[in-house]
Amino acid sequence: MKNMTKFLTTLFATLALLFVGGQVNAQSVDTGAGGTASITIDNAAQGQTYTIYKLFDATVDGNGAISYKVPTGKNFTGNDFFSVDKSGNVLAKDNIDVSSDAFKTWAAGFGTEVKSAKAEDNTLVFSNLTYGYYYVKSSLGTTITVDSTNPNATIKDKNTTNPDIPNDGAKKIVVNGATTSETTAKIGDVIDYKIAFNATNYVTTSGTDSKLITKYTIVDTPSDLEINQSTVKVTVDGKEVTVTPTYGTDGKMTIELSWVKVDGKTTIYNSPAEVVVTYKATVKAGAQDGTASNSAKISYTTADGETPIPDPNPDPDPKVYTYQFTLNKTSKEDGSDTLTGAEFKLYDAASGGNEIKVVKNTDGTYRVAEASENGQVIEAGKVVIKGLKGDNTKYYLEEIKAPNGYNILTERKEVSISSTATNTSNVVNKKGAELPSTGSFGTTMFYIAGSVLLLAAFVYMISKRRMNNIH
Repeated sequence: MKNMTKFLTTLFATLALLFVGGQVNAQSVDTGAGGTASITIDNAAQGQTYTIYKLFDATVDGNGAISYKVPTGKNFTGNDFFSVDKSGNVLAKDNIDVSSDAFKTWAAGFGTEVKSAKAEDNTLVFSNLTYGYYYVKSSLGTTITVDSTNPNATIKDKNTTNPDIPNDGAKKIVVNGATTSETTAKIGDVIDYKIAFNATNYVTTSGTDSKLITKYTIVDTPSDLEINQSTVKVTVDGKEVTVTPTYGTDGKMTIELSWVKVDGKTTIYNSPAEVVVTYKATVKAGAQDGTASNSAKISYTTADGETPIPDPNPDPDPKVYTYQFTLNKTSKEDGSDTLTGAEFKLYDAASGGNEIKVVKNTDGTYRVAEASENGQVIEAGKVVIKGLKGDNTKYYLEEIKAPNGYNILTERKEVSISSTATNTSNVVNKKGAELPSTGSFGTTMFYIAGSVLLLAAFVYMISKRRMNNIH
């Protein structure tokens, strides 16, 4: 029996799973086994299921010696973990690993399930157990062995599942219901964003030291994007929760998500739980040169302070790309010359549609206007228009003034914005003959010709009368 006692002592030290802990708002579950012993699981993961299996009976003789026996009805003569002597006593073998998958599988298969319960609090007590050698399993995958001959044994769940971020990153853009790490848009377009991570009630550090998580913090930093504050939504385990984000002058959004009740010891949510933050953001003028990005940093707080959750994605900041095209006003199909004096407006349809308003930059280029800005006509020449959506998006130029001496275009000119090529649109005007104006030489010639014809007719008429009189 000394071998078994030594084994149990070594086991508790090796697994570092036994801690003395007080019961705060403990959830009590009557096993109905008819005994007087209890097992208390501290650091229970709320929402997770714990199951107790009895492996062996424990008896105490008149001298106080503890012996372990195979329960009545069980056929067991020994395995890689335990042996049975001639007197029927169960003995632990040297250097066995009860944390191995092999032990867990055997214990759950051989043991008799006593009670299963879902944790509704941070402390779960199984009462009225008979003395014995028990194996405790949680649906998180944590396994614990306990000798309940100590009438009121307390164990601390190791909580091996820690908060984490999915492999493809915490922050994503949502396009047509699917997430992506990049998209294209024009200035003024609205982008859907999603932040997601897996939260737990505890974090285990330094091997076995579990700490209660009291708060999660999400810091979102947009670049050339403006968050629509009224669209921010936070869900935990699929249920919307009320939060009040704060915003910096630079547009940075901070969300603090309390994870415990006011007592500071009792968790609010089940563990693990997926936390999702969604919102909409508008692409700003600063994205005209190619990119708007957005980063999200997530951290948790314990008694040790704040700790960031590492993002496994090496490029975790999703990007919105904008594109540009060069408008070349020309008289030749190959664009080899440039005409000045033309004016244009930009639309999203070949006829009708919406005007894409633009403003002029200080360097002479143009960009798509923000909603608060008044648009300007595009003066060409040869100019660049920035801040447009790529992926072969179609835009249309309408000429509202032609260069002097050239005919104005009667239809809009299509421009396709590619995401992979340099975009240039040659808009060709042709010279046309002008109709003569009032008082011009051409009009005078019409008058002279008309007068000559009238005079000839008059002379003919007089001559004809004279001839008639002679006859």
